[in-house]
Amino acid sequence: MQDSEVRLNAAQQAAVDITDGPVLVVAGAGTGKTRVIVERITRLIRSDIPASSILALTFTEKAAGEMLDRISGSDSVAFDATIATYNGFGNDILQTYGAEYGLGTLRLLGDTGQLVFLREHLDEFELDYFSPVSNPSGQLKNLASYVSLLKQRLIDPTAYKRYADTLPSGDDAEKLEQQKHQELAQFYELYLKLCRTEQVIDYDDQIYLTIELLRARPNVLKQLQERFRYIMVDEFQDTNPMQSALVDLLAGKAQNVMVVGDDDQSIYGWRGATLANILDFKVRYPKAKEITLIENYRSTQSILDNSYRLIQHNNPHRLEMINQLNKKLHANIENGNEPQLQHFTTHEAELVWVAHDIKRRLDAGQSAASIAVLARRNQGVVKAHEMLELFDVPHAVAGLGNDIYTQPAVKQLLEALVAIADPLDSLALFHVLSGPLFSLDISSLAQLSSTAKHQHDRLADLIRESDDEALKAALITVETWRTNAVEQSVGTIAYKIIDESGWKQRLSAAAEKDIVVYTEVQALSKLFKTFKEFERSAGVPSVQNYVLNLPTLQAAGSSFEDPTLDISDSMVNVLSVHRAKGLEWDTVYVIDCTEGSFPMRAFGTSLTLPEELKTQVTDADAHIAEERRLMYVAATRARRDLVISYADRHGKGIPRKASRFIEEMFGNKPATHVQDDDSHANLEAFSPRASDATMELPPRMSSNNRIVLSVSQIETWLRCPRDFYYRYVLAMPLPPAPHLTRGTLIHGVIERIHRGREQGHVPKLDELMDDVIANLPSAGYESKRSRDRARQQTIRTIESVYERFLRDDLPIETEWPFTLEMPDIPLTIRGKIDAVYQLEKGIEIRDFKTGTSVRSLEQAKSRATGSQQLTLYALAWQILRDELPAKVSLDFVETGQLYGVRKQAKSLETMQSRLAQMVIDLKAGVYPLGRDHDHCMHPKQGN
Repeated sequence: MQDSEVRLNAAQQAAVDITDGPVLVVAGAGTGKTRVIVERITRLIRSDIPASSILALTFTEKAAGEMLDRISGSDSVAFDATIATYNGFGNDILQTYGAEYGLGTLRLLGDTGQLVFLREHLDEFELDYFSPVSNPSGQLKNLASYVSLLKQRLIDPTAYKRYADTLPSGDDAEKLEQQKHQELAQFYELYLKLCRTEQVIDYDDQIYLTIELLRARPNVLKQLQERFRYIMVDEFQDTNPMQSALVDLLAGKAQNVMVVGDDDQSIYGWRGATLANILDFKVRYPKAKEITLIENYRSTQSILDNSYRLIQHNNPHRLEMINQLNKKLHANIENGNEPQLQHFTTHEAELVWVAHDIKRRLDAGQSAASIAVLARRNQGVVKAHEMLELFDVPHAVAGLGNDIYTQPAVKQLLEALVAIADPLDSLALFHVLSGPLFSLDISSLAQLSSTAKHQHDRLADLIRESDDEALKAALITVETWRTNAVEQSVGTIAYKIIDESGWKQRLSAAAEKDIVVYTEVQALSKLFKTFKEFERSAGVPSVQNYVLNLPTLQAAGSSFEDPTLDISDSMVNVLSVHRAKGLEWDTVYVIDCTEGSFPMRAFGTSLTLPEELKTQVTDADAHIAEERRLMYVAATRARRDLVISYADRHGKGIPRKASRFIEEMFGNKPATHVQDDDSHANLEAFSPRASDATMELPPRMSSNNRIVLSVSQIETWLRCPRDFYYRYVLAMPLPPAPHLTRGTLIHGVIERIHRGREQGHVPKLDELMDDVIANLPSAGYESKRSRDRARQQTIRTIESVYERFLRDDLPIETEWPFTLEMPDIPLTIRGKIDAVYQLEKGIEIRDFKTGTSVRSLEQAKSRATGSQQLTLYALAWQILRDELPAKVSLDFVETGQLYGVRKQAKSLETMQSRLAQMVIDLKAGVYPLGRDHDHCMHPKQGN
């Protein structure tokens, strides 16, 4: 981004120009807060401030990536700036400095892994008050959530135990209340102890443990304070006390921190955020300068005025009142349509009208991607999706299918695992044999099942005695899987099920033509991720143990991905208001605006933090105030047209009242009432076609009209575009690959040796060895023998790697991340170079490879000469650093083979041409077969 392309208004320029001291930027909706952060970083770098001294914290990977993309477009050295999520930054600190606090290689527990971990240690907690009555899954999830709340409020077990011990214990009720909190304190203390003993952390620990480390090791804190002299925080209104404390620690006495946020858009109180952080910022930083951005570049003035009228009802607990600011937004675009208010008799009529109105806009030429339907509740999102499906409106649903356990394909696979785990479960066996795994004629099966039920026989025994050869063959297949399950992990068996039954290939073919099947494949892919997490967390990663833990896994949920990655660039988007935060569309429909739906009723829990332990509390965090802010966020997503709708009745339920927010927003303006008959007539006018699957790239692979791919993904495309589709677009589950985890661990050892040498404290061999062995996957191997062989090979490799890299030259860059905006091609490439070495003339880029297949110099030469990865690295270095590498090399660390080549300018030009053609094909949804299928995972179909 060139200076000539950026025109900042006076307030934005003032924020950008401030370089020292604390700053609070109150940035209203659509006022260009990201531009301010980006331009401030760019200005600092151009003022000869080292980019490495800049830290910018965001909430999502998508926001961090987009910010880095925009900065990199203006200055290549910006890559040295640290732009990360709170969790990502904390994780980096733990990896880099954990050894100074007695921490080794830490294994992250996702939500699934955390509950499996708790269940496996259930007896050690000795629960009494909270002893599960039946299945412990729901109870463990509640306890895990409470521990998360304690961490986010920075309440340690000692403080909590002290509070519990001082509670009154006179009558029976008081005794029970004390027992409850004493048991919670004991649970919390033991949970932390178990995590430290087993070297595992949960998501909150990535920040909580970082704060603990920095407080216990002021020397490390001082290093970070000296390094990060310029700190910027995005969306500060959504921080919890733990995140705010991390910022305060890093800011230190210098207090050179800029926080950007808007109290009127704080909508995450339910996950621990508190408005006290932004409302009290000037109390903690009395010298803070304050800048308010009110020039709106998104919405029309009428939308802004209605939204402002609404949010005024949160006074006096707003920055506008507390700090005496002017937060009334002014539109920078021409006036548009007045916001619409639509009233219906039934909710069905409301949804029909919305679908019809979207159809009308599309027929008039409006882009589908410029339209969004927002709902307060996930149930409303699902209903809107179903109606748009009926009207054949091209749309995407952010988060649809995240509950993978409701998807038919997932249910089918889980039934197969249950049947394998329990030979006596005839019902599970019936479901497996009658489902899509085998595509059998079920008439014979149904008769045998009925006989088994009435005669109290096992279905499997009757099948063996029958004359149905197809049924008997299918049963033998199931029993073979059961035999394999004795030694193999649940993920390995699950892959055998979908592969050996032929179901994987049938799903792959069907998904290209049917969006429903496509969605099911996505759910299966997510299920396989939970298999991997289960295998990392469970002591015994078997099918039997998985089935035993299945209720726990289902209670944990199924998706931990950044929800903003699900947004489509080519279709109408349907999503919850929470997921819409930070996004915008020309036309926005906000549906089901009735009391009980929007605002939702407050659903409390018995496990709430005691008032005596709460810190940073403000009345602004009240439930209705947050619901009102949520409506404000919904309304300010609209650029041109805002449509608010509500209905008097849902089905045959009790009558609904219009949301209080409607009157607060529209005053006495009458709503347009739509007759039910008109809506049903519209419904009958449309007959849906069969759904075709989209061949477009997943939303996470595009940003700002550019395709965004990793080096690995591009390598796959260049080898075989069809395999790229199979792996990354369709996301078909792949077989377990423990060698990849093993390779990552060995790379981590090399990095820790390099980092340690740079910092003057190299970790000991025994410490590195223990960490690697503890984190080696125990699952995914064909047999115990192959697992043991991999373990022994790893031990030998770590010993040789340690000896070698202690004496080898240090690289000038270790694990160098880059984001490359290709010139003249709408393509962004992201990657990480293992090491960069300084040579006498120029630099050498080196990529470390694990595995033992390359044993000769000729083999190494062949691999390096033909490596597309090395060509892409050379291209990235040339563009970003304006220097053609003298050498790019593959270093096979397990066999000692190293070979480097010099990539000529012509080969880089050829690569750019291939990348340009790749982008053309990707945008057209074309995925032809390549010529090299040695590593392909797609069904070969005659190749």
